[in-house]
Amino acid sequence: MTSTPAIPDDAAGEAPAEKTYSPLLSVLAIVLALVGGILMGWSFLTGLGHLLDPKTAQSSLYIALLFVGLGIVIVGIVFALVGIIRHAHRTVSLIALVLSMLPSFVVLVIAALLFL
Repeated sequence: MTSTPAIPDDAAGEAPAEKTYSPLLSVLAIVLALVGGILMGWSFLTGLGHLLDPKTAQSSLYIALLFVGLGIVIVGIVFALVGIIRHAHRTVSLIALVLSMLPSFVVLVIAALLFL
């Protein structure tokens, strides 16, 4: 009697099931982009107003808040990139990436226009 060796499921010709990922990471990236962008914009504009006003000298707090907002935006960019790399809800991840990068560009443009 001859016996046939057992064929593993992967080698039997069946395609492996594709992993499905939750959109939670992409949605979290959008939320982080909005929170970080609002914090960056508010702290930049308010801090700039305090910096240019000779009566007040408390602009260092706004600089710190700007960097906190920038850190939140960077975390949002990382989460969006992870969603794109995993092919999980690619459209939502691309929207999160654009929303994460937009505040940085806006702050840079405003700074460039003010200091030219």
